[in-house]
Amino acid sequence: MGPDVTLAALEQAHLQRSFAVIKSGAAEQKAELRAAYEALAGELARRRDASGASERIPAAEEAGDIAAATERHPPDGSERRGDVDPRPEVAGYPKTAADARAELLNPFSFDSWVVNALALPLIVALAWLANQSPLAMLLRGFHVWIHEFGHASVAWMSGYRALPLPIGWTNVESEKAAFVYHGVLFLLAVMFWAGWKERKIWAMLLPLALAPVQAYMTWKMPEHRYELWMAFGGVGGEFALSAVLMALFFVHLPEKFRWGACRYVCAFLGATSFLNIWQFWRKVARFEETIPYGSMVHGEEDGNGDMNILRLHGWRETEITHTYTQLGLWCLIVLAVVWLIFATRLDRPIDNPFARIWPESWQRGGE
Repeated sequence: MGPDVTLAALEQAHLQRSFAVIKSGAAEQKAELRAAYEALAGELARRRDASGASERIPAAEEAGDIAAATERHPPDGSERRGDVDPRPEVAGYPKTAADARAELLNPFSFDSWVVNALALPLIVALAWLANQSPLAMLLRGFHVWIHEFGHASVAWMSGYRALPLPIGWTNVESEKAAFVYHGVLFLLAVMFWAGWKERKIWAMLLPLALAPVQAYMTWKMPEHRYELWMAFGGVGGEFALSAVLMALFFVHLPEKFRWGACRYVCAFLGATSFLNIWQFWRKVARFEETIPYGSMVHGEEDGNGDMNILRLHGWRETEITHTYTQLGLWCLIVLAVVWLIFATRLDRPIDNPFARIWPESWQRGGE
């Protein structure tokens, strides 16, 4: 390097050399290269301060942070993937007005208040129109599947093998299986680990909340209570699981889920299912519809239908109707609170303190 070397040229030479050192695996050469780079970068910074030059040096370069510089421009020439802006908003790379506007209108952004405020209401409106159109017949199979997933979710959380089918039937084993309990617990642990590595606090809170519930339902819940929850879980799942699909629209899940685009599809399907079951039970409450006794597979005379089992457990028709309508109302209230939190960016005071717990190396996957 000559005496008139610029900081950009110094960084380029350093990246090229560091890539060769990384391939060779020589730890001593890597340490020597780091020390030389820090010394030269510091000298260039002192020259700049002394001459009053207007060149702005990125904060990561002033501190000699090789990891930050390498992350911005990896040795293989690729750019860092994901939702993170490759030009962080630091002294050397301030975001321009065009960058801010693009981020504000980016439909895949989790930080845009415009997307958080407008997307879900528009999705719900579109779902309502779909339910009023001939498309509702095509969505019927998905709504039935959500119902069966409600039954299956209770079974899985209680340690039973279950297979939800979109034909109005869920096959559930009669004996508990340790494989199911440990399998569900493993999936929750994977989500927690992915959330930890990528600093996604919401992906950590969800498994932390579900793990003790799963333990109780599998090992402590009485059998008669399980039967009651299985019967309740069909329609209850249509309300709760549909609301969860819509609420997850705002949650920045780990990158492996490819959630930036998929969340629109899931929110739309969840909204169609929720509106469908909400409108039905409102009609039941107004005596415009009757409680659906029996089952889809065996007809109205099936004594093992969900509502029949609830009646066997002592639930009156007024109690069944009131419980489901109140469940729908509480799901709406929770959705409204979630929407308000993310639309006004009140989630940031929650995320930011937790983000400081993790070192930066975790955000890069432990590299």
